[in-house]
Amino acid sequence: MAPAHGCMTRVGIVPPAVTITADDKRLKAGKPAPDPFLLAAKELGYDATRCVVFEDSPSGIRAGVASGATVIAVCTSHERSKIEDCGAHFIVDTMEQAQVVVEGERLKFVVSQHE
Repeated sequence: MAPAHGCMTRVGIVPPAVTITADDKRLKAGKPAPDPFLLAAKELGYDATRCVVFEDSPSGIRAGVASGATVIAVCTSHERSKIEDCGAHFIVDTMEQAQVVVEGERLKFVVSQHE
């Protein structure tokens, strides 16, 4: 079990079926390389280009972009000025600005740029 699972369990969060952390032995490289996102997509059974990545760090944003995923950068741990040149497709101030709508068997992401 990954250390992250223990942390999640202690605070009452059920760990997801797929968890990729920096210490995952299957990774050849960590962020800003795309490897973590490529591995996660593979484990979930998707091509990374069909995935959406939510990230708050410059290296994570770059990794998501390099994986081919659509990246939504969230200004939680870094100021907008520190992440706006990292290549994210969208930048939001809070997660509340990104909504997921279920349309049949597909997910639609609605991103509002300003609160």
